[in-house]
Amino acid sequence: MSLAASLFGHPVVEAVVHIGGLALLAGVVTAISAFVYRVRARTQFPEGPTLILGLGAVAIYLNTRLIFVQFIGNTGDPLTVSEALLNISVFVTAGIASYGGRYAGDSIGTSERLNWGMFQPDFNPIVRAVGRFITVTLPEEIDDIDGYDPVRDETKRAIAGETLEFPRGLTVGDLQSQLTARLKEDHDVGYVDVDLAADGTVEFLAVGQRAAGIGPTLPPNSAAVAVRADPPFSATAGDTVQLWRTDSDGGQTRLGTAELRASVDDVTTVATDEAVAKKVDPAVDYRLMTLAADSHADREFAAMLRRGDETMSVFDVSAESVLVGVSVAALDATIIAVRAVGGDVDTIPKRDRVIQAGEQLFAIGRPDTLRKLDAASGVRSVAESETPPAAGSAIDWDSDTTADRDALTYDGE
Repeated sequence: MSLAASLFGHPVVEAVVHIGGLALLAGVVTAISAFVYRVRARTQFPEGPTLILGLGAVAIYLNTRLIFVQFIGNTGDPLTVSEALLNISVFVTAGIASYGGRYAGDSIGTSERLNWGMFQPDFNPIVRAVGRFITVTLPEEIDDIDGYDPVRDETKRAIAGETLEFPRGLTVGDLQSQLTARLKEDHDVGYVDVDLAADGTVEFLAVGQRAAGIGPTLPPNSAAVAVRADPPFSATAGDTVQLWRTDSDGGQTRLGTAELRASVDDVTTVATDEAVAKKVDPAVDYRLMTLAADSHADREFAAMLRRGDETMSVFDVSAESVLVGVSVAALDATIIAVRAVGGDVDTIPKRDRVIQAGEQLFAIGRPDTLRKLDAASGVRSVAESETPPAAGSAIDWDSDTTADRDALTYDGE
């Protein structure tokens, strides 16, 4: 008999292999189940079914093995003490392996490096229509979209009650996309929020225009002001500049730091702190000095948000909300921050972070997504005036050091 045969024939080695194999079986079963559940339902697999599936797979094997022992002639006794201890060890190890498989399957399902879109369900049925075309009649009342400028009343009256025709064979999603594109093209609206029934009936319709002007892009406690100044030739919008004023004695006084927004001839628009903006005299010529490039993540984020279709809303979560106990990854909207009950703000929360009662959610998404989130039970949209500013939310325009100011200070010409 070879050494390998004698080694694997040892009772202890056989028991270890037996336990390890069944633990692997339980882990694989729960890993596959957790992965499929995460991809299809977009939430974590529950703990209870984890044990049921893992231990159930092991129990099926053990019961099948017991039948073979009793009826196919194996002379071993399945009801011995050693067999019972072995089975107990198998179930304990399989239970631990089940939770390991659950974690592994969920991690694979939430991996950002892998795209599982092909496995996600498609709840987009074909529109039920009679005739050669799909006829869509728009409602008489057109709502406004929160976070967007309202559309003119003349445009709303032109849209209200309008009847549009589309080719047959479209899914609800395709019909919604074509209806949105038609309204944008025909009536020059910035965004359309529409809900359609399975037969093409419009259940909800709201339109809006993207907020215009410089105001929506300004940080808190700041203002935009036009000054008489000629910026350096290489200065462009977004550069950080210093405002210098020429005094009556020929000396130079530094007013503060600002961000260059636009320039036409000798008139320049800058965004700066409110206190600095109040010092600006429209009849005085200023000099601008460009500083080294600096990253302004908050302003870059505001600019990106303004260019896209998405907007941001803040929601209060009550104790009766259906969102309590749900992870932020399970929501259709992107949660960029969570304000806890104590006031602490968790920015860019982890995907598995569980939502608690009394918290505030800072969500980014399309208006229809945010509207559905607001319609959830126990969720209330919070107005901007009700949201306390987070610590450090104001921009420190005068953040350059004393050494930098000394290096940049100069006398008059």
